[in-house]
Amino acid sequence: VAGRRQRIMNASFRRVACLVALLAGGGARLTAEADAAQAMALARDGAAAADAKDFPTYLSKMEAAAALRPDYPRILVNLAAAQAANDRPDDAIATLNRLAALGANSPVEKSDEFASLRDRKDFQDVAARIAANMQSQGEGDVVFTLPEMTGLLEGVAWREKTGDFFFGDVFNRATWLRTPDKKVRRFSAENAAFGIFGLAVDEAGGSLWAATSAVPGMRGYTDELIGSAGLAEFDLASGALRRMIPLQAAGDHQTHVLGDLTLAPDGTIYLPDSGASVLWRLAPGAKDLEAFVESPEFLSLQGVVATPDGSALYLSDYADGLLRISLPARTVHRLASPPDTTLVGLDGLVRAPNGDLIGMQNGLRPKRVVRIALDETGENVTAVTVLESAHLNMTDPTLGCLGPDGNLFFIGIGGWSRFEGGDVGPTPPRSVPIFRTKLAGEPPKKKK
Repeated sequence: VAGRRQRIMNASFRRVACLVALLAGGGARLTAEADAAQAMALARDGAAAADAKDFPTYLSKMEAAAALRPDYPRILVNLAAAQAANDRPDDAIATLNRLAALGANSPVEKSDEFASLRDRKDFQDVAARIAANMQSQGEGDVVFTLPEMTGLLEGVAWREKTGDFFFGDVFNRATWLRTPDKKVRRFSAENAAFGIFGLAVDEAGGSLWAATSAVPGMRGYTDELIGSAGLAEFDLASGALRRMIPLQAAGDHQTHVLGDLTLAPDGTIYLPDSGASVLWRLAPGAKDLEAFVESPEFLSLQGVVATPDGSALYLSDYADGLLRISLPARTVHRLASPPDTTLVGLDGLVRAPNGDLIGMQNGLRPKRVVRIALDETGENVTAVTVLESAHLNMTDPTLGCLGPDGNLFFIGIGGWSRFEGGDVGPTPPRSVPIFRTKLAGEPPKKKK
C-alpha cells in the first residue's frame, strides 16, 4: 500500500493514516471483531518479532495475518519477507505473485529483505510484474482544469438543472462554482464553515449540503478546534449559509472528521465519521445529527452512497474495504473482494448508471479508480475492474460525482501534500485537473 499522507487520527485530518502506519501500530481503533483489525494487530506483532530477529515468530504472525486478509498488499509484502528470512524462497516468490495479481506496487527489487532472491529468474520476473502495475491504465481524460487554485480541493458535485459544478475547498473553507461557460468563482462566503469536504446537491430542497470539519490543513485552524465538525446547508441559488448543524459530541474524547455524505431518496443525509467510526444521520425535518450506526467493522470510514430504493447504504473504509448497511435494521456486512483483487484504501464512492459502484482507491500504490460490480442481491462483489490508474495528473485523486451524460468526474490532484504539518498558508496558485471517465451506455443490472 502506498505511503499515503498520515493525518486523520493524530491530527484530525480526513483520512486514516496509510496502512503502512496502521500495520506499524498507527492510531486506528482496533477491535477483535473485525478481521482487518486482527490482521493489523498480528502484522504489528510480526514486525516487532522481525526487529528482534525472531524470524519464526515473524513468519507465523504474518501467515495468520494473511489468512485473515489476503487482500492487504502490505501484509503480503511482509509475508514474503518473512518467508525469505526463514529460507523459504519458493513461498516468497509465490506470495509476491499474489501481490502482483492485486495490481499493487512495492519496490521489492530494491528491498534488502529480498536481497537473497535477486539472482533468481523467477524473482526478477515477479518484480517486473509488480513494477508493471505502475503503468497507466484508462484514457486519463482531463476534461477541464480549475485555474488559480490556492486551496485543498476535496469534494465535487454536479447540478444537472444548470450544469454547474461545485467543489469543496478544505484549506479556504469554501465552495467553488464552475458554470457551463467555464467561469470559476467562490460560491460560499469566506469562513462560513470549517474545511469543506464532500458535497451533495439537493434540488428539491434548493440546498447544497457540505460535510465540514476542522483539520490542520484548514485556514485558521487551532488546536482548540480539534473534533469540531458538522453539516452545512448552503442556498443552492445564492451560496448563502442557511444553517450549520454541529456534531454534538462534546466530551467524548474522540476525533471527529466528517469527510463525505450522501443524500438518500427519502431526504435523509448520512455522514461517515472517519475519526470516531460512527455513521451519523440527519433525518428529514430533524434539527440535529444523530449517531445512527456504530460497528466493529468501522475502522476508517470514508465514502458513502445510498441505493436507489433507500434500502441500504454502501460505505468505503480505508482499512476494511467495502461495507454494506441494511436499512432500517442497521446491520453491517463487509463485502469481500474476489480473489486477486483488493478494495483496501477505498475513499470516495459513486454509483454508476448501471448500478455498479465506482471507488476512488487512493490508498493503494498506484492510485486508481475501480469499478465494483455487484450481484443482483447487492450483497456480493462479483468483479473489480481498474478504470483509471497511475496517470501523471492523477497523483492525488480525492472525491468524484456523476456528471454530464452519466459519466464520472473527479479531482485528479486534491493537494493534500501541500497542507500537511500544520501552520500552513496559501500555496502558489495552480491548475487542478478534473478527470472524466466514461460510464454511460452500459446495460442495466438484471433484477430478480
